[in-house]
Amino acid sequence: MKNIFRLTSVIFTLTVLSFTACKKDTAEEPTPSTEQNLSFHLHSKVGTHEANYDSTFLTASGRQFTVTDYRMYISNIVLIKNDGSELPITGKVLLTNPETEEYSLGMVPVGNYKGFKFILGLDSTTNHSDPSTYASSDPLSVQTPSIHWSWNSGYIFWKVEGKVDTTVAQNGPVVVDYFYHIGMDSFKRNIDFSTEAFSVVSGQDQLVHLAFNLNEALSNVDMTSELMTHTMDNLPLATKIANNWQAAFSVE
Repeated sequence: MKNIFRLTSVIFTLTVLSFTACKKDTAEEPTPSTEQNLSFHLHSKVGTHEANYDSTFLTASGRQFTVTDYRMYISNIVLIKNDGSELPITGKVLLTNPETEEYSLGMVPVGNYKGFKFILGLDSTTNHSDPSTYASSDPLSVQTPSIHWSWNSGYIFWKVEGKVDTTVAQNGPVVVDYFYHIGMDSFKRNIDFSTEAFSVVSGQDQLVHLAFNLNEALSNVDMTSELMTHTMDNLPLATKIANNWQAAFSVE
């Protein structure tokens, strides 16, 4: 009788331990997330090189130049789901520069996407807003150096500055200033990667890898004579550059 009691006690103890272990294992199983953080990983490039503010670069034709400012606004980002429906990333504006590569878009639903699209520039309402009304951490706030025309009540969508060798033989000093400041409502451009599929997986933050090549953006610009535009004072040059923006982007 005593042995039966001991055996019963052992079986009961093992059953309790087994139940507790199963319960513990079940409790520790993570619940799959339905959303994950999505970011653009953007390489600002000049030809095959990463852009920076210290190097001397070559144009496609072999002309030497430097870059002292290289920034642009990206907004109106839209993800395209596999069923063709669109998911706008509302309220997200990016101000890119060569020293920063990763730009968070926030949490998005897990799943497969056909592609994405965005605007290089800003919509009209945002473009004509007041930078002083934004928090200092906001890309639309007052920036140093400035990327807003206070006299024109609008942002500079794409700003590139530096110095260039303007000699015909392309063997002179890199000392002549150039600047390209492109803005105004009509100069925003739709950048379309609606067929560049990607997936957002539960438990893994996702990066979409992009590159923007300055040499492509300036591919048909004569840097011996086409040196400056504030957009409205040199509309042909501003238009030429803005029309190159889609080709300057690539998905890596």
